[in-house]
Amino acid sequence: MNTRRRRPLTGRNGQSLVEFAIVLPVIVLVVLGLFDLGRGVFAYNTLAQAARQANRLAMVDQNVDRVTTAAIASAPSLGLTSGGVDVCFKVADTTQRDCSSPTTDNCPQADRVIGCLAIVRAHISYVPMTPVLSAFWSSIQIASTSIEPIEYVCPYDLHPVCP
Repeated sequence: MNTRRRRPLTGRNGQSLVEFAIVLPVIVLVVLGLFDLGRGVFAYNTLAQAARQANRLAMVDQNVDRVTTAAIASAPSLGLTSGGVDVCFKVADTTQRDCSSPTTDNCPQADRVIGCLAIVRAHISYVPMTPVLSAFWSSIQIASTSIEPIEYVCPYDLHPVCP
């Protein structure tokens, strides 16, 4: 004989299913948001590395095309193009920290000396993959700038390619 008694139904059957259905979309959005955050951090770090790598070349070889190519080669996963890399050279005591004013404190090739600043700015438009984030921000501008003094002025009239 079975001595266990059945509990009466209290109308709470399925409560956890309803709670799960309410909470699941929030959890999915948080997880996807974390993926987007990770992708954004990866994009920024890769962009910063590309700017630094290109600036290392600009310190000894002031050819803008080669410096731009070095930046693009350092960030293959971002799809960086030559339009996303700005390279300029400024005098040592400039307050300029980007290439937006090419004539201000410019250090032209003919007057370039050790100590002029090589400025490389890499920038992209980051597109979030999470639908909610992309509804608010269709794209986010990410940029990184690297500034270093020129250590060697390449004599182009003697060498077509700098050592």
